[in-house]
Amino acid sequence: MSVEKLKIAVLVPDRGDRPEFLKNCLRMIENQTMQPDLIHVIDYAPLSENCDITQRYRTAYHALDGMDFDCILFMENDDFYTNNYIETIVLSWINHGKPELFGTNYTYYYHIGLKKYTKLVHYRRASMMNTLIKPDLNIKWPVDEYPYTDAALWQQLKGVTFCPEKTIAIGIKHNIGLSGGHYHNTKLERYEINDSEFSFLESVMDKESLTFYKTQHEKICSKF
Repeated sequence: MSVEKLKIAVLVPDRGDRPEFLKNCLRMIENQTMQPDLIHVIDYAPLSENCDITQRYRTAYHALDGMDFDCILFMENDDFYTNNYIETIVLSWINHGKPELFGTNYTYYYHIGLKKYTKLVHYRRASMMNTLIKPDLNIKWPVDEYPYTDAALWQQLKGVTFCPEKTIAIGIKHNIGLSGGHYHNTKLERYEINDSEFSFLESVMDKESLTFYKTQHEKICSKF
């Protein structure tokens, strides 16, 4: 199958509690060098006050059952993606034999309130924001309130990770809206690298994304 004929879907979980981030995420997807055939934003009203990231991913994933997609990418509404993110992930997935699960073997996490970041190297898994999955798999999902959907998927499916030549995504943390795992906003000591002048973000981001996250910093910096 040629790359041109691949049918690609992108799933973006949303609770309606950070519309500016969602708008920016959709802009980044629209600017991708490889365009998905479907962008599915999971934006129904929350059924409770509990974290429901697993519920949203499960609901959205199975909504695509039988629709003949070749691969599905999970992209989170608050995180940063370079304009060649989808192309890089999909081409690398093909080169690695199209495993059931695929993603990057490390993640940069950047707290825009603190202007600090860290690099987490993963052990045989990728973060959810950097994961590609095959459709129509028989998945044993954890309970709906489980905040670490990525860990559950990578423990049971046949996944492969890779290390991109350049940074293609950054996990952005900020305390706006209800997130999945809470440790990124409670264990603030993990952000050990200072970026007081936004030098790291400038080295990776396009100008529009950089301006957006700088603006969000100004809105929340008083909390830290």
